[in-house]
Amino acid sequence: MKKIIYLLIIFTFFSGWSFAQPSLLVMTEDLPPFNFSDHGEVVGISTEIVRHIFKQAGVSMDPEDIQLYPWTRAYHKIQNSPGTALFSMARTEKRENLFCWVGPLLDVTIGIIAKKNDHITINSIADLERYRIGSVRDGAPEQLLIKRGVPQKSLERLAFPEPNIKKLQAGRIDLFVFNVQTTRYLMLRLGINPDEYETVFVLKNLELYLALHRQTDHQLVQSLQKSLDKMKIPDADGLSLFDRIVGKYLFVPDKNGDRI
Repeated sequence: MKKIIYLLIIFTFFSGWSFAQPSLLVMTEDLPPFNFSDHGEVVGISTEIVRHIFKQAGVSMDPEDIQLYPWTRAYHKIQNSPGTALFSMARTEKRENLFCWVGPLLDVTIGIIAKKNDHITINSIADLERYRIGSVRDGAPEQLLIKRGVPQKSLERLAFPEPNIKKLQAGRIDLFVFNVQTTRYLMLRLGINPDEYETVFVLKNLELYLALHRQTDHQLVQSLQKSLDKMKIPDADGLSLFDRIVGKYLFVPDKNGDRI
């Protein structure tokens, strides 16, 4: 009888512990400003949001608990290994039943960016023919353009976004196709005022989520979603914790150091 009671105590203890402190590998990729490495620590908008909702759900996380993985490896692992999670993932129809979802963490716009002072208007893909367009070689934004009929010869294809952002600033290209939010973040890092630029054409809008392995405890998934919903509620100043985290990365500081 004592042995049975002892086993029940162990079972009860570990059952409760498995929800409060699950053995969970949380993965992400290098995609600033959403998730990226800074001096060996994974940071970014989505990273801060994910850390917060796990904490509010009763799951403590150390800085090293979020691991930076190549996307292909992480995507394969979350499909095949219970106890895994991955962010920031676009929630698509094809992926809908493959994972448990918490979000949206953020909205992402794939668009074509121009200087406001150039007064460029794009109403259709055909309007792009007269412009020089910068792109990141083989990236999803470039592929979307090519799929819509833009020939490669019309593109200034480079390996990284920063050189084309500088070309756009210098007037050496007319347009830049990329993730709008990441472009804004990179402009801030380069000392360029992103408010002097505008998105003149939208190719695609995506919502980014935290995805968890489909066998993840449903109670944990619900708790994480409730934590996320709560952090989006505005405070007395009209801003939510969610807004403040986004502002740290995407808004221009004013002369007093505040984000505007």
